[in-house]
Amino acid sequence: MSLSLLNSLKLPVFSNAKVIGGHDGLSKSIDTVNVMVKLPVQLDSLANEKPNILSWLNKNQLVLTTELVVNENIHALLQFLNQMSSAQATGLIIKAHTDHDLPILPEPLIMRANSLKLPLIVLPNDNSIGEIMSQVLAIILNAKQVELERTITIHNKFSRLFLRGASMSDIAQTLTSFIHYPVIVVNTRFDILGCAATAKPWIDSLASEKDWVHFIINQPPTKSQLTFYKNEQHKKLGIYPIHSSGLLKGYFIILNIDSTIEPSLMPLEQAAQIVAYESIKQAALLEGSNKLRDEFFSDFFENRLTSSEEILKRGEKYGLVNYGYYWVVSCKLLSHALHGQQSRHINSSHYEALKIDIDTYLEPEKATFISTIKDDSLIIIFNSTTSEHPIDMEAEWIEKLTRLQEQLAACNSNWATCFGISNATEQLEGVPRAYQEAMTALTQSLNVGNKPFVVSYRVQQVPDLIRLLPYHKLSEYYVTVLQKLAYPKTAETHDLLLTLDTYLQMNCNVKETASALFLHRNTVFYKLNKCESILNISLKDPVDLIKLRIALIIHQILITGEKQD
Repeated sequence: MSLSLLNSLKLPVFSNAKVIGGHDGLSKSIDTVNVMVKLPVQLDSLANEKPNILSWLNKNQLVLTTELVVNENIHALLQFLNQMSSAQATGLIIKAHTDHDLPILPEPLIMRANSLKLPLIVLPNDNSIGEIMSQVLAIILNAKQVELERTITIHNKFSRLFLRGASMSDIAQTLTSFIHYPVIVVNTRFDILGCAATAKPWIDSLASEKDWVHFIINQPPTKSQLTFYKNEQHKKLGIYPIHSSGLLKGYFIILNIDSTIEPSLMPLEQAAQIVAYESIKQAALLEGSNKLRDEFFSDFFENRLTSSEEILKRGEKYGLVNYGYYWVVSCKLLSHALHGQQSRHINSSHYEALKIDIDTYLEPEKATFISTIKDDSLIIIFNSTTSEHPIDMEAEWIEKLTRLQEQLAACNSNWATCFGISNATEQLEGVPRAYQEAMTALTQSLNVGNKPFVVSYRVQQVPDLIRLLPYHKLSEYYVTVLQKLAYPKTAETHDLLLTLDTYLQMNCNVKETASALFLHRNTVFYKLNKCESILNISLKDPVDLIKLRIALIIHQILITGEKQD
């Protein structure tokens, strides 16, 4: 624990010291001590050739100087106080140059120290600067030695826990003994992995408090730092993230933490490392089983399993059940990165990393899902056992996937993802068909463009159906039907295309078309007749009208695609 300036003033060498400014900063810590023999700003021309203390100013540094140095240039000293505050130095001690008298400092200097909350302390000429430094440094070194010994003790204790395969509750109990607050260990799904004995009375009450869980989901700590949250009973909780290989693995929940005292992060860091090592060990053990899982689902999707009994028997350990609705989602990484980054080759390691990121995101969402890698795609199987209508549930899955897509792009700009989602199936045997639907939706949409999307196999409107076709096919059809009106090059042809489009939008009503275009009816008739002549069609023929309607829908799709490109 660091030595505070307030405690250092209790040393014998400071028995006659007087704080004349910056009283609000006396709680600052002292890590180092420095001596200023000359102000950094001088009036003489040789100032740049002399050592400048500003080069050595550090955070939590106590600066010692004499009255003679201070009296050289009060304006320069005021500037130096500002520079000390910017460097987060602890304070300035000024020693008198005459026997027993305390230095008398100008009022502007004291006011500046008060405004900066930078302690300004004066000393009589009873002790040398060497004696002052000696006593302060001795206390600092002693405190650092105690802290180092405590660090070694904590490290050894947690290392022994890891070597003997201790449980998460053992780790939580040991951590509690160091920080003196009850600790609970949870994973990213907020399932309790272990807890200290003193934390057990809290578990039931925490399980009923949904708001603290949402607090962590909405504001996940991205660094190894302690964040705080007050529950409805105004009790303060500390939340410390556990990372392994840069990935979030869970949290320490520190209970009933004092609102004015923050525990040292060092025991938390040591305990988090042990939990991270344990997760790495478990990951190594699971690697073989993951391969078996991927092989099972590959056989399942390809209809290589002989019966529903075999599917259920082999799949139940992965979470498959023979009731509820299933949706299959296929996911692909685009071959380019977002934000204008360079293209890159996608390989299996990318999908393995993507699977971890997606699992980490979906677990706190309380979604029942299974994820696996097949060929060059990541496959997610959602399951719902609620009585909610499948259409409503599908909309919920699409919303989750859209948020997931945004989250992946925000947290890792390399993840530009596309998702295809199947229709719901009530039978476990229908999952392979749902897999084909998800892949079809994904593949057809990828043919349209190379941008992130979430698309459902269910087609609700004609434009959605048309968008599933390749762009070059749409363009061919568009030009075939509209001929030279397809890409008008003159004002006349552009005007004819607009008239034809408006006429179809107005359900072939000439009067409403004329009103919408601010034209006379005869003018509209003239332009429509000219369109019939150019396109060699009849606007009274239902088949020709259908062709025109489809072509003009494609027209809008092509325009949108050009704007996006």
